[in-house]
Amino acid sequence: MSDYLSRRSFLGGLAMAALLPLTPAIFLDSAEAASVALIEPPRIRSSKGVLNLTLKADETMLPFKGSKRWALTYNGSIPAPTLVLNPGDTLNIKLANATSMMTNLHTHGFHVSPSGNSDNPLVEIMPGKSFQYTIKIPKNHASGTFWYHPHHHMFVAKQLSAGLAGAIIIEDAIDKQSEFKNSSDRVMAFADPRIGIDSSVMDTYMMDQAHGRLGENLLINGQLSPQIISKPGVVERWRILNACSSRYLNLTVENSEIWLIATDGGRLSEPIKIESIEVAPGQRAEVVIKPRRIGTHRILDGSEAVGTLKNTKQASQSFSPKLMGVIPTLAATNSRTIKILGKGLMDMGPGQDSHEMLYAFDGNKFDPSVINQVVKLGTTEDWTITNESLMEHPFHIHAWSFLVIDNGDGQPEEGLRDVVSIPPSKSVTIRLKFNDYKGLTVYHCHNLDHEDFGMMGIVQVK
Repeated sequence: MSDYLSRRSFLGGLAMAALLPLTPAIFLDSAEAASVALIEPPRIRSSKGVLNLTLKADETMLPFKGSKRWALTYNGSIPAPTLVLNPGDTLNIKLANATSMMTNLHTHGFHVSPSGNSDNPLVEIMPGKSFQYTIKIPKNHASGTFWYHPHHHMFVAKQLSAGLAGAIIIEDAIDKQSEFKNSSDRVMAFADPRIGIDSSVMDTYMMDQAHGRLGENLLINGQLSPQIISKPGVVERWRILNACSSRYLNLTVENSEIWLIATDGGRLSEPIKIESIEVAPGQRAEVVIKPRRIGTHRILDGSEAVGTLKNTKQASQSFSPKLMGVIPTLAATNSRTIKILGKGLMDMGPGQDSHEMLYAFDGNKFDPSVINQVVKLGTTEDWTITNESLMEHPFHIHAWSFLVIDNGDGQPEEGLRDVVSIPPSKSVTIRLKFNDYKGLTVYHCHNLDHEDFGMMGIVQVK
């Protein structure tokens, strides 16, 4: 078996109550960045089962290449603070909207209620207003790397690409075993913001929106080409988050052994040795890195260097933890098919707008008043997502992780996901158990310009 794991195959191998004064991440050009260490976002931990936090979404000017760049931030930093929780905790977030747009908040990957003031994607927070979220995490929730970002339809791509995103870690007892405890546990949030001096950076041309906007620079934790200084003698544990609105990542580290230990929905049952990994927009991957020799090793996205890893002493630590990821065995009781329709620029014929774009499921653009799918609580379903477009689309559903039964090549994939890529002209089948929660939530393309153009639907569990 090849050590290389592509987007199609890598899964197959498989408490603070006040507004926090935070220092914005430092933005640097590549010449300056060669000797500048990676800055990690501050971690805010729950206490006695509760994490209370105020997040302020606001416009901010941040340093970049000796000048300033305009951004949207939570509490003044990019990335936003990393929230650290335990199964059974309650997360209380007051979101204050100081932007000029409507917004809201999504805890991406959480298996929690999608209703009321929990992880409700249909909430609207007007400019100048606040909203109190109370999110109760079940005691049996999987550990892993999750994240939070805006989710108000029509504004998601703009707000995320401008900087509104942060990581969430749910820890359990396995995270405290020696092989994890002694590693360098890092959040690695990748983003590609548009750079400019005012809010016009959120504006895009129609062709950009058709393909999905891409920024000029790929940043790690808000920095351009940072250096990671490895602790002498220990391995690196990276929690990789693709917080880009549409960019796929293809990551590796030169001269290094790499193990995949977790995907979106939590840990695998055992580490899988890989050479590189592709991460779709919205996906997460936890990997362990062990350089094969002392030196400075490039972190690559494809052929482009986006940072470096420097080690001064070989890691003596072996890595063979008992991950004990629980991958459920499920039998489906129902099935349905969802068709992806996507055309970047449609010729609508004489007298019509020839530049209209179509991004939709089953030919229907998102309508918040329309329920597209109805499922019964407690049932397990197979959803086959058929891509009738010429582009790859990352499919995401809220509140429930899923198994990939057929990855488009007739093969199942291991591990739990909440985002899966649907190749052009192919079908992918996922298996979901709609347990624990009734209510309305959404499924959508995580190329967020496509979502904003209407590639989203509502599912009701009752």
